[in-house]
Formats: sequence, C-alpha cells, structure tokens
Amino acid sequence: MTTSTHGDHLHVLGPDSGLARVFASYEERAHGDPSAAWHAFTTAWNWAAPLTTAVPGADVRDRPVARPAVGGGFSLSGLWHLPGHDGTGPWLALPLTAGERPSRPVTATPGGLDLFAVPSKALRAAVHAVTGDADVPGPVFRLEDVHVPTGFVTHAAATPLRAGDAPFLWTAVVAQALGAVRRMTDTLAAADAEPGAARGPRPSAAVAAELAAVLHDERLSLAAALHGAPSARLGLPLSAEERLAARVQRAGNAAHQVVASALDHALASYGYAGEHPLVHLMEASAPILQQVRYATQLLPPDDGTSWKGA
Repeated sequence: MTTSTHGDHLHVLGPDSGLARVFASYEERAHGDPSAAWHAFTTAWNWAAPLTTAVPGADVRDRPVARPAVGGGFSLSGLWHLPGHDGTGPWLALPLTAGERPSRPVTATPGGLDLFAVPSKALRAAVHAVTGDADVPGPVFRLEDVHVPTGFVTHAAATPLRAGDAPFLWTAVVAQALGAVRRMTDTLAAADAEPGAARGPRPSAAVAAELAAVLHDERLSLAAALHGAPSARLGLPLSAEERLAARVQRAGNAAHQVVASALDHALASYGYAGEHPLVHLMEASAPILQQVRYATQLLPPDDGTSWKGA
C-alpha cells in the first residue's frame, strides 16, 4: 500500500513494498526533514496495532487523559481494562478512546496522537491501584502520570500493521534514524561556518566526516542485507528475520553513538549545547531515536513464509 498527502505529495511506502525500497525511501525522507517523515509515518501506519490493546474506562472520573509532559512526551493517567486477557505481554497499547473516534474527543493531544505503547514492566511499576469489577472481565488498572515518550505514541485511526509486518517496521524506523542522523552530520559539518560560531579543539567538519563514515558503513551494510528482499507481506523465514533484527539493532546503536559524539563535540565547542545548530535537529529526531531502540522488541521476529535470499 502507498499513501500520499495532498499538500506535498509525500509518498509513504508500506509493508507491501520491497524492503530495499522502503529503506531507501524512508532514509531519504528523514534526511530531508526528520519531523515531517516521522509525522507522515505515524499518520499512515498504526505500528502499535499488533500489541495487546487495553480498553479505556468510560467513567468520567477515570477516563484516560494524556497531557504534554515537561521535556517532551506525554503524561498518561486514567483507567483501562483487559477483557478476557490473562497477561499483557512485553508491551501494551493504551488508547484514549474505545472503538470509533467520538465526534467530540474526550481529550486532545498535539497532532491527534491517541495510542500509547507502554512496556508492561514499567506499567506494573507505575500502577497506582489495581481493582476488580464484576461487570468488566479481566484485569483493571489505573495509572497516574505515567510518562510516555513521543516515539511511542501513534494514531489509532491509521492503517494497522500486522504482527507479520515487523520487518517493515524495523526497516522504516532504522532508515529514518540513519537519515535523521545523517542530516545531523551535515549540519555539524557546516557549523563552523555559521556567523559567530565557536571553535572547538577540533574542526567540526573533521568530526562530522568521521561520524558520517560510520553512518555510511551502516547504510551500506543494511542496503546489502535488504538487496533482493521481498515486502514484509510476502514474508521472510525466521532466520532471515532474526538476522535483519540484529542488523537493525546494530545500526540503531550506531545512530545513537553518532548523536552522542556530535553532542559531545557541540559541548566542547560551545560550552552550552543549547546554542548549537544541532539542537533543533536533535529535538525533531527524538521520536525516531526513541523508537529505534525498541522497534525489534515492539514487534519481534516471527516465522515467515517464502523468501530464501537472506
């Protein structure tokens, strides 16, 4: 499936597209504008759909609410229940509303984000009160001010992914991470030319070139691994999925290491990173970098069907 916006004709590839094409497209989009790429991705694809999904409480007192949190992300409170379910699994999806979106939403978040992925272990630690209700089968739990980073929030109304679409999710997310961080190295390379720029112990261009080389190696490695791969919907055997998951994890780690090194250089140059031109890009890329750490845990490898090329 391919979707597009009417404004800028941004094409968003989906799990029916070959993984090599998915990787190239999302990497390029995020390099151009990380924030817009992530918004288009979450608007098009509900990546949390395969997770166990709770049902939000309907009572006004316990109705779920999400508020913007200081420092980014959201603070989530309210009551949910898991009808007919005896365990949450490693991750749980918490929606703000049940079923069809009401004509007047109970609560609003920036961008209409209304589905929150929370790790079960963090959820259990943050449960304020667990109650039973004879009229509601399954566990019932109430949360108070649980922090959810923006990278783990999506749109319930977006096209749902399937559990077998995991390779698509991994590929799209790691591609965006590499593209966004590649944009950071470009910005770092030009930092010394900015008016009034401070000079650190090493030229920013030299540091950027070294970091860009790390990203280049990871992009080439992933592109080679995805060469000839079908779409996620056609299926990969479990062994191929596991190798892809490992490569995605490695590339995601490399992206984070590059960001950390770029930030260290900015601090060495400016003394205060808030003045560095990288800061805006890091903020815009934060949801992608948050998601890439856990993408292979959100939707883990599962046995596929047909591809034997990996």
